[in-house]
Amino acid sequence: MSAEHFRWDEKVRRYVPCTEEEGWESEGGKPMESGPAYVPPTKKLLTDVGTRFEHLNDLLDYLGEGIIAVQNSLKRYDNENDALRLKRLESAATLIQIYQNQMANMDGEKWAFNNMLDKCVPDRGVLETIRRERIEALKTGTDQKSLPARPLEDTGNDLLSGAAD
Repeated sequence: MSAEHFRWDEKVRRYVPCTEEEGWESEGGKPMESGPAYVPPTKKLLTDVGTRFEHLNDLLDYLGEGIIAVQNSLKRYDNENDALRLKRLESAATLIQIYQNQMANMDGEKWAFNNMLDKCVPDRGVLETIRRERIEALKTGTDQKSLPARPLEDTGNDLLSGAAD
């Protein structure tokens, strides 16, 4: 696949195709600022090599263009055949998207994530105990928001006192 180059021709007052060297020479020795060269599109063939995702994406693009064409046709001429064709094209596009999600294991990853979240949730008994304790605290008015007081008992294990045995 070769790139096409163009240069401005004053005689015909338009851009004309040229080689890369002619394009540089036409700038008169000044550094030419060239953008990306135009590369003509190539037609896709059945023998092209690619991944399954690439081929499915191409098919989705093709179906999307078909859906747009049928929708435009339905705007002008509302008929049963185009309505049925639109429904079938949309169903095919949905099926391909589901197939791509299956290939990417989207459902498996969602299941693994949900399973991990389920493992982090405490048992129902723990939640009921917390709820009962909260209700009791609200009834008695001892809803404690601070840390519990430090015990006054001397355990003989005070590291801050500096006592060495």
